[in-house]
Amino acid sequence: MKDLPRRAQCYIVAVLGAALLVIAIGLIVAPPRLERLPVALVLLAGALVAQQFKVKSPKHQSYFTTTVFFFAAALLLRPAFLVAIIVLAHAGELARVRYRWYITAFNVANFLLSAMTAWAVFTQTHLASAQDAGPLVLSAVLAGFAFVALNHVLTAVVVSWARKVPLAQTGTLDWENVGTDVALVSIGAIGSLLWLSDPWLVPLTLGPLFLIYRSLLVPTLQQEARTDPKTELANMKHWGEVAQTEIDRARRFHRPLAVVLADLDLLRDINNRHGHLVGDQMIRRVADEIRSAVRQYDLAARFGGDEFVILMPETTLPEAVAVAERIRQGVSSIELGTEPRSRASLSIGVALFPAHGRSSADLLAAADRAVYQAKAAGRNRVCAFSEMGNPLQQLRVLAMTDARSGN
Repeated sequence: MKDLPRRAQCYIVAVLGAALLVIAIGLIVAPPRLERLPVALVLLAGALVAQQFKVKSPKHQSYFTTTVFFFAAALLLRPAFLVAIIVLAHAGELARVRYRWYITAFNVANFLLSAMTAWAVFTQTHLASAQDAGPLVLSAVLAGFAFVALNHVLTAVVVSWARKVPLAQTGTLDWENVGTDVALVSIGAIGSLLWLSDPWLVPLTLGPLFLIYRSLLVPTLQQEARTDPKTELANMKHWGEVAQTEIDRARRFHRPLAVVLADLDLLRDINNRHGHLVGDQMIRRVADEIRSAVRQYDLAARFGGDEFVILMPETTLPEAVAVAERIRQGVSSIELGTEPRSRASLSIGVALFPAHGRSSADLLAAADRAVYQAKAAGRNRVCAFSEMGNPLQQLRVLAMTDARSGN
């Protein structure tokens, strides 16, 4: 935990302490009832299975359908069984995937505090309602609101302080994230109320639960369809769709737009000298360098085997050349393979809308010509396409550096 900011460390310790205190109070106020053990075992089995099916969104957020079983336990069970289900479910996951101890500890404490709060709200609000459906539903709704709100607020704060970003940028409070847990809590509430009326009706909730799980996979599947598997940059199909949209916008509002095309120099020599595995590693390292250099609203894609293309909206030619030069310099520091190690270099071409082309195909063609000019001039340099007022569409070298030895 030493790698976290001091404020985040103190917050995690405080949440762990609060969870222990709440558990102690709950165990004293409401000792366990053994007649509820069969219900606890059913919910534990469901939680153990659900915890093994993590869905990771394109925004690097993780979702579990375990929330259904945790919330159902909060409505149907007393604190002792509730604590056991949450702890054992996370222990089962920890046996399969090793996380840093404080991450698992915080997640457990977070769910314990949220579930215990939901239990207290449900218990206190439905006491006078007997088995009437209306008050029971209202109590479950209030408990669900308390569960989701506390869970997301606790998570948002730790992410904000650990990553040093504003709460709004954590993503935890986004409706997409909150809405998912609202749906999961709703399934847990429906299952709990069905159990209280007729346990044989509970399996009917498995269908909606499966649909929610499948819906969580959709954004990931969409992201995979738009992504090059080797570099995790965009693929050209997605790049082409976005490029057309951005070019239409640039044309409509008379805004600048640039396209950068980069070609990894002499990849064949690297493959012949060190093998294709090193060549693939070189491609991934170059992709990482490009990803770290572009802005959030730029779109980098893998154009071909060893070529990369970047769409840069709201970017003038000098600005695009400056970014390209920064990428070139970063890539030139990459060394891979055994001695003698191979150093990477890029030949980069830059084209500007609308001066060098009015469509994505025209801009790519202009940037490609600039790449060939960079290679002809010695590789490891940035060139920009320039018409220079003649039909031969000459190329002007904007930034040149000495080529690395062997390139």
